[in-house]
Amino acid sequence: MVDAAAYMDRLTGMLRAQFGERLCYVGLQGSYARGEADGQSDLDCVVVLDVLMVADLARYRKILAQMGDAVPTCGFLCGRAELANWNPFELWQLAHETTDWYGALAPLLPVYTREDVWQHVQLGLDNLYHALCHSYLHTPDCGRGSLPEWYKAVFYLLQNWTFVRTGRFVPTKAALLACLTGQDHAVLEMACRIRAGEAYDPEQAYALLFAWCQDGVQRI
Repeated sequence: MVDAAAYMDRLTGMLRAQFGERLCYVGLQGSYARGEADGQSDLDCVVVLDVLMVADLARYRKILAQMGDAVPTCGFLCGRAELANWNPFELWQLAHETTDWYGALAPLLPVYTREDVWQHVQLGLDNLYHALCHSYLHTPDCGRGSLPEWYKAVFYLLQNWTFVRTGRFVPTKAALLACLTGQDHAVLEMACRIRAGEAYDPEQAYALLFAWCQDGVQRI
């Protein structure tokens, strides 16, 4: 783990030195932004340039190399025009999960609606349901090895779904757990256990996730 604020300040300084006025925005998202980072966490940065070219990817890659390997740096990099025309299904998550570090994200985003968020949840549940069925049939371990990655998606789906149902943005896993009941609470609790490296029964975890996803597809 790193000092996220110091890291972002240094990264932003290097980006400004490299791109100058072409740099439109820098933001922080993910577990570091939520204050829930652990030893497995990437540092998720959002970077927007006026126009993104392949040569800019090479420059950014060099900057990341200079930042060192204390923590993997991931995130979202794009040009301003691409962001202005981005899929509205994904914009609520981007807008609410990102902390502005340089510039402001909101004016760069196109309009999106609550219906777009609803469609995002529906598509996410459909894709997860398909992945669960396909992996069970066609992988040697019946999909058990993919459980940590699948459960990682649960938080974001429930975060979006809670907004659609209540109009509230709940920023952290702990706060979201306190809002949930029934299968929703059970599946997020399992996601937290897996993330924390606690022992769990893969068959039970798979069955719980499948039942939750199946019910969600029907409910939504």
